[in-house]
Amino acid sequence: MKQFTSKELRNTWKEFYKERGHVDVGAVSLVSDGSTGVMFNVAGMQPLMPYLLGQKHPMGTRLCNVQGCVRTNDIDSVGDKSHVTFFEMMGSWSLGDYFKEERCKWSYELLTEVFGFDRDHLAATVFAGDENAPRDEEGAKCRIDSGFKPENIYYLPAEDNWWGLEYGPCGPDSEMFYIADVPDCGPNCGPGCSCGKYTELGNDVFMQYEKHKDGHLTPLAKKNVDTGWGLERNLAFLNGTKDVYKTDLFSSVIAYVEKTSGAKYDADDDKTRSMRVLADHMRTSVMLIGDEARLTPSNGGAGYVLRRLIRRAVRHGRILGLTTENLLDIAKIFIDEVYSDSYPNLVTNRDFVLKELKKEIDRFTATLENGMKEFKKILDTVLAFAGKSIAGKDAFYLYDTFGFPLELTVEMADEQGLSVDEAGFEKSMEEQKQKARDNANFSLKASSDDLAAFKGLDESVVTEFTGYEKTEDAGKVVAIASSELIDEAGEGLECVIVTDRTPFYATMGGQKGDFGCINAGNFEFEVKDTVKIDGGRVGHVGIVKSGKVKTGDTVTLTVDPANRTAT
Repeated sequence: MKQFTSKELRNTWKEFYKERGHVDVGAVSLVSDGSTGVMFNVAGMQPLMPYLLGQKHPMGTRLCNVQGCVRTNDIDSVGDKSHVTFFEMMGSWSLGDYFKEERCKWSYELLTEVFGFDRDHLAATVFAGDENAPRDEEGAKCRIDSGFKPENIYYLPAEDNWWGLEYGPCGPDSEMFYIADVPDCGPNCGPGCSCGKYTELGNDVFMQYEKHKDGHLTPLAKKNVDTGWGLERNLAFLNGTKDVYKTDLFSSVIAYVEKTSGAKYDADDDKTRSMRVLADHMRTSVMLIGDEARLTPSNGGAGYVLRRLIRRAVRHGRILGLTTENLLDIAKIFIDEVYSDSYPNLVTNRDFVLKELKKEIDRFTATLENGMKEFKKILDTVLAFAGKSIAGKDAFYLYDTFGFPLELTVEMADEQGLSVDEAGFEKSMEEQKQKARDNANFSLKASSDDLAAFKGLDESVVTEFTGYEKTEDAGKVVAIASSELIDEAGEGLECVIVTDRTPFYATMGGQKGDFGCINAGNFEFEVKDTVKIDGGRVGHVGIVKSGKVKTGDTVTLTVDPANRTAT
């Protein structure tokens, strides 16, 4: 086998196919456009699905690229030698052009002439046939004619060697494997066995049938080929390891973490796992924020996945004793060293990536230490009573107060041999959302007269929003209105208060405004909603619960974090 760097492997793949008449179509955004029903591009073929389904591609019938992908369905497996959430697929396609003979010939040439594998250590699988489609004898013959040894061709069922959607183009696929020089684990040892003797290298999908809605198959007039090889897996294997974190994609980051933390990779299972999770999640976060979509953390959709990745990275970074600056240094290594050539968007968006990462890390770090203390208290209580599960209301408390995603609490509980009452968590979440809806109804009581009353204020009276950085801040009351401007408000009065600074987010853009409280001495004001007021002002809609407030008073404004996380 020949050794490659990651840059060499990407370029070698594309050049191999360009020499055979393919056009490099380049990579698309990691964030899906929504047409496939998923948040991210999860496979190299995904952006080309319209063309595999029959649409004509503007760049021709022979295509290739290296496409970044994001999958988080098995995020809990990240921490071993092979699982990652961001990965690259090296792909090539024939859209009604060549078929099995050329495809098998080129795959064998790539394996032997370019990558340096010898014939004796190569195996391939083909479709064994079933009641729906015949045995793929053509595929087997093409594999043997290309150079594979007949005794190393294996026939496997549809669950292993068939590709298709609910209906539309479908067909047999054929996977290629490296055979290690170790004894068979048993009489049925072969490709797909988990013993480690066979390592998958790549896959060729032959779309030769159309599946109709009634389930029957007919031959396609134009047959397609989809080829996909995982870059990380092959890079590791070509360099003599099955540990992707020992490739040049991660080695400089792992070396930095070792130097900074004092921990040694492979010396301690728990710390090695934390190094892998940290390196993987920081890499994926950098890729998503630096992507052409410029994704940012949020409480829903793809942004929530990104937030979860960053917060898991922070936790594992803290386990290793790393600071925020250390985490940002890791991001810089990925941007400046590892991917500067292959992903120029990262370089272009470098400042944006680092700013958004720091903002999210700071936001979570501010509550992480206290949250971990609370988790420890909850854990100790459960264990003291020989419990097996953390209550849903406790998991929600960690989410509500400290920003712990449910998945993070589940992960930490699992590390201690405990489960989490997820149904109870969802019940607490729904109760909180109902409270938010009830408060939204209250805000309708803020009449147009209340808000119109502020139009008479001097234009210099504005509100500075500080909620991106904090959920509590000090401010000065600059105006109060209850149908008209008033100088003070006492217990029981429903009114709107404007301050010169506020961490409260006002309702806009489809996102519900914050609620919480405003305090000063014996004064307490319950904020039921927050609204935008003309002239750059923010109004806090609510009721005086106790005491009295006057214009000019200095107050403390505190956002209820539950509304932030629930909307």
